[in-house]
Amino acid sequence: MSFADSSSPQTKPPEDEPPSYNLIAPYAHPVTSAPSAPPSYQVDTPVLKGLPSGMEHLLQINQLIVKEKFTVSQGMGCTFDVLNHVGQRLFQAFQHVACCAPLYDVKIKDNSGNEVLQLLESCNCSCTREMEVHCPPGRPAGFVKLHNNMMVTHLSIMNPSKVVTLLILGPRFQNSIFGNATFEVKSLDEQHVVGMIKMEGDHILVSFPLDLEVTLKAILLGSSLYLDHFIKASRSNLQRRAQDSS
Repeated sequence: MSFADSSSPQTKPPEDEPPSYNLIAPYAHPVTSAPSAPPSYQVDTPVLKGLPSGMEHLLQINQLIVKEKFTVSQGMGCTFDVLNHVGQRLFQAFQHVACCAPLYDVKIKDNSGNEVLQLLESCNCSCTREMEVHCPPGRPAGFVKLHNNMMVTHLSIMNPSKVVTLLILGPRFQNSIFGNATFEVKSLDEQHVVGMIKMEGDHILVSFPLDLEVTLKAILLGSSLYLDHFIKASRSNLQRRAQDSS
């Protein structure tokens, strides 16, 4: 293999390039905190043929920031803004909580109010929990399964045929209740880090390769909300036990 001489054009250093699917860690430009600037809610992105409606916003990004909005109707479910790395709102997520409703039901809408994603869990199994990701609503794009593991948090990301494509691994929920936590998105052999889900203060940072399939980016967004749901449930259970024992 020969090396180019000094007269050859200089290529852009690899560290200045967006992270690729084959090499994701360390990240080139990690975001450690949510932007402080007010978000702009208008994002103009061309619609490509064959792309699920609303998912065009995920084409040219490798990070999402999820921030919960606190409202007077908070008891009816959580509301989240999904922002890009410069603070522009791409989506809003609404969790629906009601008697006799699914265990977990989140609708994600674009800035025009069109529903582009739905996260749905209908059955609670004692061994595993499983969420369906619909993109667009009514069309399964994949599944996220939470495995019963007392030592670590272990989720499997599956395609519509329920073939596992990626893993999410991190600290168990009891260790993530009151502080920051990082969950790694890994390849099936666990040898490569393909992304990160970081719980940081009042927001969630989701990082993934720029060239990752758009549907998988959407599933990772759904996985981050699913993780947040379980962490909040663990926190509530711990607080309830503390009150009962006092």
